[in-house]
Amino acid sequence: MSAFILSRATRIEADAATKPIEAAMGILRRDIREVLTDFAAENAIRVFTGRFLEEEQYRVEVGEDAIIVQCGGDLGAVYALLSISARALDIQPMDWWMRRDPRRLATAELLCGVWESPVYAVRWRGWFVNDEVLLTGWHIEETEREETWRRVFETLLRCGGNMVIPGTDRQFDGDALGQMALDMGLWLTQHHSELLGARMFGRVYPELKPSYARHPEAFEALWRESARRWAGRKVVWTVGFRGQGDMAFWHGDADFDTDAKRGAFVSRVIRRQMEIVREYTPDACFCTNLYGEMMGLYRQGYLRVPEEVVKVWGDNGFGRMVSRRQGDENPRTDAMPAPDAGGRNGIYYHVSFYDLQAANHITMLQAPPALVARELQNVLARGAGEYWNINVGCVRPHAFFIDLIARLWRDGAAEPQACAEAFAERYYGSADSARLLTTYSEAAVAYGPNADDLAGDQFYHFAMRALAHALVGGDWARPVASLRWVAAEPDLEGQARRLMAMVAPGVQRWRRYRHDCQGAALEASRAAGERLMDTLGCMAAIHQGGCEALYALCQAALHTLDANWLQAYLWTDAALQANREAVRAMDAACTGRFAHYYDNDCFVGVRLTGQALEGVRAWLRLRGDGEMRYDWEMRYLIPTARRPLLQTHRTAQLDDDALCRRLRGEIALEEK
Repeated sequence: MSAFILSRATRIEADAATKPIEAAMGILRRDIREVLTDFAAENAIRVFTGRFLEEEQYRVEVGEDAIIVQCGGDLGAVYALLSISARALDIQPMDWWMRRDPRRLATAELLCGVWESPVYAVRWRGWFVNDEVLLTGWHIEETEREETWRRVFETLLRCGGNMVIPGTDRQFDGDALGQMALDMGLWLTQHHSELLGARMFGRVYPELKPSYARHPEAFEALWRESARRWAGRKVVWTVGFRGQGDMAFWHGDADFDTDAKRGAFVSRVIRRQMEIVREYTPDACFCTNLYGEMMGLYRQGYLRVPEEVVKVWGDNGFGRMVSRRQGDENPRTDAMPAPDAGGRNGIYYHVSFYDLQAANHITMLQAPPALVARELQNVLARGAGEYWNINVGCVRPHAFFIDLIARLWRDGAAEPQACAEAFAERYYGSADSARLLTTYSEAAVAYGPNADDLAGDQFYHFAMRALAHALVGGDWARPVASLRWVAAEPDLEGQARRLMAMVAPGVQRWRRYRHDCQGAALEASRAAGERLMDTLGCMAAIHQGGCEALYALCQAALHTLDANWLQAYLWTDAALQANREAVRAMDAACTGRFAHYYDNDCFVGVRLTGQALEGVRAWLRLRGDGEMRYDWEMRYLIPTARRPLLQTHRTAQLDDDALCRRLRGEIALEEK
């Protein structure tokens, strides 16, 4: 069959040199340079816009001398050019994040024929790059930070996305990132705490209470500023009023003491925000988040949402479309529109979450892929296909679920096993490694009765730091307040035993899972094996280290309550060693372009936990090792015959690491 020969001599031309089309042509030219080595006969890829197609539609006709791309608008052209990169050069959406370099070729062939754009199951499909602390701390050079964000937006486009929230509260570069996203063809939407994309009230007016009821002119000035800044641009404007920060506004305003008052107030604010935006963009598109407290107000009929506004329903952060847990309360009310509700509906869904309790942030979502696929297919069946805003955190740890959801928002369905096999074959060298993706959730610690009550990386570390604080604080008769959501026992001892029983099975499961990762990596090629260990292997180490460390610290807590300082000291050291093993795995995964990726791990705080454990260990030694910090060394490490002859001032006392290393060989840990 005849074919088009793509080479370094291929020209890429467009009849409309808009910024998004120019950006996409630049990406394809870069891909050609990185993959192809030879110059063949000159030929061209020609892009024509406005050919009786919708904005995102395209038609690619491959001939021997030219590839003709017909598209309805900028996004159609962008998707078409990226589809050529995927088909001819085999560059797929997650390649850059998975550090899979393209295979070098002399030239590439595309058989003559035609392909057309897919019809997406979801209208607005996007990412919320939220709590992006790893991205923030990854690079020092400004040029590298800019390249990272370009790759974020490019990856989203390769996934078929068309909308983005470029980070959280980024006052230092938010406008620049928003402009970059628009210039690459994406729509902007906005955080539920940064309504209309406006600057945060508390930053601009630190001396004023952030109350719209008291300072409407100040709020409206900020809203108007943003409405004017992005006027006429591709923006899905977020309206509503949850408040400054991630909490309901009425927690700081006693005037709104009933749900009826709260709902009426938010309804009025939404109408006013829409009026302001329409002064500058008459045909503006709007959404509002029925997240947290807002869903309750809407369900009760107190919050009135205009028909043209997309209602965005939120998941619980653990894979299910039910209300999220807040503090000790977890009602798990349905968080999807009724099947016959009508109106315009969408979702806000997390593959990365942050709740200071049990969420995942630096590791993959612990929900089974089948649960995620089933839940999102149900979302579409319930009529919520207008808007999908996927919280992807810092992107890299969540590559598999990002890939799975991209299939769902394109086709409306996805078979999890097939998706896992395709992902594993591409990045881990064999479809056999798919089992590591599909069984990941089976290793997770179950902290509750529901199928999605599975512990993410934050579970261990927030619990350990809470226990450490309580132990050193000495208030042992009462429970730790921040742990009541998972361990409602009446005292610290009961909570420690509860947590210890909870994580004990996870210790063995995560050890087996990590061992399976190591075995699969050994069977793969060197590059594929490294990718596997840098991703799944590293995540397994984080979970294993967290499970082992929390179990050991619970043992230390129980021995502390019995004033058995030496056992408490050694169990705390065991917790510290498990934590350090997780840190070593994180450091080992940070190579190549991902060097320093985990440097700013401040939302889980694996290293911070290590500091807390070191503090507890040092405190326990002060309690039990005597004023001279020499009793344990004298008793357990120095032969009996020499003890009377030694003076403490003649040998330097061992530091905690050295003392523990030597004591481990002399004293067995005692289980409580």
